[in-house]
Amino acid sequence: MPSQSRNLTPGEELQGKIAEGLRQVYLVAKACYGPGGGVALVEPPYGDKLASRDGVTNLQKIHLTDPDENMAARIVVQASKKNNQNVGDGTTAAALLAYHLYNNAKQLMAQGYNRMEVARMLESAALNATAAIDKISKPTTGDVLAHVATIASGDEALGDLISDALKQIGPTGGVVIEDFAGAGLFSETIEGFYFQKGFTNVNLTRDPSSLESRYTDSSVLIFITDKVMATSSDIAPIIDKIVGSGVRDLIIVGEVLDEALGALALMRLKGEITATVVGIPPVLGGKSLFLDDLALVTGGTVFAPGATARDFELEMLGEGKVVVTATTTTIVGREGDGEAITERLHSLDKQLADATHHIDREALSQRRDRLLGKLALIRVGGSTDVEQKELKLRVDDAVRAVQAAARGGIVPGGGMALYSVAPLPAYRELLKDLLSNAGRNPEAFTPLLKADKPWYGVDLSSDSQKPLDLFKSGVIDPTLVVRETIQNATSVVKILITANVGITYADREARRE
Repeated sequence: MPSQSRNLTPGEELQGKIAEGLRQVYLVAKACYGPGGGVALVEPPYGDKLASRDGVTNLQKIHLTDPDENMAARIVVQASKKNNQNVGDGTTAAALLAYHLYNNAKQLMAQGYNRMEVARMLESAALNATAAIDKISKPTTGDVLAHVATIASGDEALGDLISDALKQIGPTGGVVIEDFAGAGLFSETIEGFYFQKGFTNVNLTRDPSSLESRYTDSSVLIFITDKVMATSSDIAPIIDKIVGSGVRDLIIVGEVLDEALGALALMRLKGEITATVVGIPPVLGGKSLFLDDLALVTGGTVFAPGATARDFELEMLGEGKVVVTATTTTIVGREGDGEAITERLHSLDKQLADATHHIDREALSQRRDRLLGKLALIRVGGSTDVEQKELKLRVDDAVRAVQAAARGGIVPGGGMALYSVAPLPAYRELLKDLLSNAGRNPEAFTPLLKADKPWYGVDLSSDSQKPLDLFKSGVIDPTLVVRETIQNATSVVKILITANVGITYADREARRE
């Protein structure tokens, strides 16, 4: 049995290990950063090798030999994963900014500031930077989203395909990405039910490493509850009955609290069931009407607030092909009664015509749009499995970047947003990383840039040696992605600079990655 004894690494020695761990993360992140970056060849535990430009995919594969260096690296990877989880992009930028912020913090401490003062300075800088980002942000219109998709995917044709698909459903509509046997990719519009609320606990998802529960090859059963599942006795008898019918995968839509979540986690640990819990989005009209519409589409019945476990029947479960991420849930197709769905749409149309208050009209319109449910299905192929996986990752990044841009607007791309608002020198380093990856001399170009002209910067697809209008060139980033990058990078660096002792397993077999 592996030993549980630990090694202790004190202050200055630990900070040296942290610095080296971050340097290793930086090398991986910078290698694939921007249009001048390349791909990483990643060896998985089994199966074919993966060629990837996807930041979070590459960074998640970093497991360093030295335990203290590895802890620091994994903490930075958490910032990258948080970017991916919340906005789907900026994963590489978050890791790069964390590295530069850490070095900046060490310089400040060398000047005489103590670590807590520096932590406060980093937090203040982040607040000032995000406020400045908001001031230079512009709303998204027209072909802007195509530029966002192109930058996120690194391919103009791919960017055009994604933006065209989203135009069919609206930029905040649902998107499903699937494999298909063959080369290339194409999109189509299909029916479904989409809402902006994802899983409540990543450890209960089908695949925690990819931050999603995906059931697109076949349908999964869906338990829809208007009753708050607070205790083990609320949820366990229902799950036992479902498991007894032979079911091993389940989606639960509703409020499931800590004790009930613990019961689900224990059942998963025993291998009885994987039950992904999806929260209820804040919707006009109230959660009960939302759940009723969801039940109608999936062919299920809502478990009522006053019901007990004895009232549950297997026939109450809905069904559908489902993709659950950290922020969204997409149900593909309609297993419910088509005539009943049509009748409800007619009823909503009549209520909408009679409604006079704008809030009532908006609530009815939202219900109608969800029930009409148009989704974009993007099928991704490839000549090899490696090519297909790499392309699928880029499509996913681009889709989420476009959705983030539609929600929160755009800022100058090419590192210029951070460069122009920089409250600390670290914020300017990402632009220099982009330039050096593209074979440009940062020291020759950066003196031409001006903080009061944030929309004039480097377009790496141009041969120009002078700043260009980034908006006209389509060199743009989603505002939400840049904000998320600042916040997540700052958060992890504040932790790392205040670390004063490292506690790691002496026997590495006792540590399960």
